[in-house]
Amino acid sequence: MNIFAMGWSNEKDGPGWRLMFYLKGCNFHCRWCANPEGLSREPQMMFYAHRSQFAEQACPYDAIYLSAGIHNIRREKCNQCSDRPCLRVWHHPAFDYVGQNLPVERIIDQARHYKDIFGDKGGVTFGGGEATFQMDELLEALKGLKDSGIHTTIETNASSPKFDSLFGLTDLLICDLKCISAHSHKEFTGSDNKLVLDNLRQAAQKQLKLIIRIALIHGFNNNDQEMAAMTDFLAELRRYRRDLQVDILRQHHLGEPKYIALGIPYPLANTPLPTQGDVQNLIDRLKVVGIDANRAS
Repeated sequence: MNIFAMGWSNEKDGPGWRLMFYLKGCNFHCRWCANPEGLSREPQMMFYAHRSQFAEQACPYDAIYLSAGIHNIRREKCNQCSDRPCLRVWHHPAFDYVGQNLPVERIIDQARHYKDIFGDKGGVTFGGGEATFQMDELLEALKGLKDSGIHTTIETNASSPKFDSLFGLTDLLICDLKCISAHSHKEFTGSDNKLVLDNLRQAAQKQLKLIIRIALIHGFNNNDQEMAAMTDFLAELRRYRRDLQVDILRQHHLGEPKYIALGIPYPLANTPLPTQGDVQNLIDRLKVVGIDANRAS
């Protein structure tokens, strides 16, 4: 599996302590994405200029240079480097190479190794990027983890044409609902949302445990028209399952330094954030249709 990071989470990405695998590559390009290093399938070098003291010495290929007292990176030269002494020898904090292939069996072995830490509630969560972008390997991993008695969670944009393969195989699906408007969805993510909505309808009927996660984004889905449409859609899903859980997150700019480190523009730079009042507005709307939504941090 092609991953860009792994680590631990507690109660935020599924129940209990979670061993997290962030899979690289995504079919959406959401303007607010907080993990831009997960968008491309290809390995990438991230360069953090604020950590760059002695960075020139760490790179023998002349990829690092000073301009107006600030270190910069020549990405063409950096991309030609195959041995990466900046990390292999120097372990320099200004550099972070994201993207590695882990065999599915190794992921399963790591999960088994940490099984005692999970306790009765925890397990493994696959996020991204988009986890289902590597669906064949993901299904193989889920089967192995299930055979090992390890709880699994998938965080997904719910856009895969093979989405129903996950039903019953993973213990928990955490699915994004970005918006209902096809035009807005295409404009802000680069992709259509018809299959997403159909997949969410199926998940509401067939998946054992399901959480719908909404990120409120200024100028995208924090307006009355979109909130009303999302409320109607979630009311439809609740007719299939009375225990429908909805988590609402508020847009942030915490991912902006990653865009800078990748040398790509941050699409929502300097845009205002949704207010706590926006969040409460959507919570109140959902309560009217019988859904007690949660504020997620």
